[in-house]
Amino acid sequence: MELQFWHSISNQNHLKVLEGLVEEFNETIGAEKGITVVPTFNGSSSELYSSVVGAIKAGSAPDVTLALRPYVADYLQTDYVVNLEPYITDPNVGMTDYEDIFEGLREANSSYAKEGIYSLPIHSYSEVLYYNKTFFAEHGLSVPTTWDELVETCRAIRDITGAPAFGWDNLAGSFMTLLLQNGGRYTDQNGNLYFATEDSDITLKVLQMWQDNVNEGIWRTAGEDQFFSGPFANEMIPMYIGDSVEASYIPDKNPELDWGTAPVPQVSEDTAANLSAGHVIIALNQDGNQDRMYAAYEFIKFMTSHDANLAVAAGNTGYLPIRQSVAEDPAYEAYVADGHEYMRAGVEQSDRYFYEPVFTNATTTSSAVNSAVKTMMQEVADNGMEPELALANLKQTVGAN
Repeated sequence: MELQFWHSISNQNHLKVLEGLVEEFNETIGAEKGITVVPTFNGSSSELYSSVVGAIKAGSAPDVTLALRPYVADYLQTDYVVNLEPYITDPNVGMTDYEDIFEGLREANSSYAKEGIYSLPIHSYSEVLYYNKTFFAEHGLSVPTTWDELVETCRAIRDITGAPAFGWDNLAGSFMTLLLQNGGRYTDQNGNLYFATEDSDITLKVLQMWQDNVNEGIWRTAGEDQFFSGPFANEMIPMYIGDSVEASYIPDKNPELDWGTAPVPQVSEDTAANLSAGHVIIALNQDGNQDRMYAAYEFIKFMTSHDANLAVAAGNTGYLPIRQSVAEDPAYEAYVADGHEYMRAGVEQSDRYFYEPVFTNATTTSSAVNSAVKTMMQEVADNGMEPELALANLKQTVGAN
């Protein structure tokens, strides 16, 4: 039996690992069970999504595909996404080590509007605090662990450089993180927009925090730079929050820069939260063929196994372990110690992971809400709009009551 596996991996290090794992599956479990997987690159994540949507409409969906969780919510508007839960819990072929996957990642992939487990994590990243080690050492600065400490550190840096000291790549992610850390709720898989209704007071607090720090000249948005890895590598800003994957790009931009990563600052341990995201892997089936669905599950089980995840996490891909056992594996520890210390901060936050709820309903989608939140943040931080007006505009855009 031949299975089609579509993906969006173009990074050469990661592609080599991915294709190596597919080949290993074909030569071992696949050979034993009569399964051959054919991998196909289908462009970026959004291009892959468009290809899968087109294939579903044409009745020729791939058996297995990588996806982002908002796209899975869209695919679930059809009946073609395979519920993996019956396979995962099966006493004979199930995943006996399923709970080894970090709890936040398990919850993310079983929290769609439709009950079941419709995806599994495969390539995970989290946000981390990047900082210029040389600058911090030269000026006697400590890496902040709370937002109060970060603001004070930013003021000290601004006094030294005369420029903003801190930025955050993902404005929507910044909003979600600070909202949760301050005790608020964002949305859920049913499309309840808590941040715009019951918890709007905390939303206004977060927006005001951003605006105050921008007005004080100690924070900035990425603006035309889009991401802070460039300004950071060029030593224009000494501290920012970005995805852990970016760590693999900074050395290419400035090999001489001495930099490090640290966990994202928190308001308190009681409300600790750190955004996690990444690719998930799903099975699609349009003809009800039970054998094909089981074969797809076996491939997914292999690709999310301890050994496969170790190959990804220790393969210079920039992605983090999805499993506790991989984070504790001596081989991964050796990889981190051998010039990849910057990966440690992401793993250290695994008990703080939260995910962006995804949904598609008659009123709006999680992707549309994310876009509206980004616009709201830009209006407040870049254009000086009053937080109350920015929130009112968002509510009108997404139909929040």
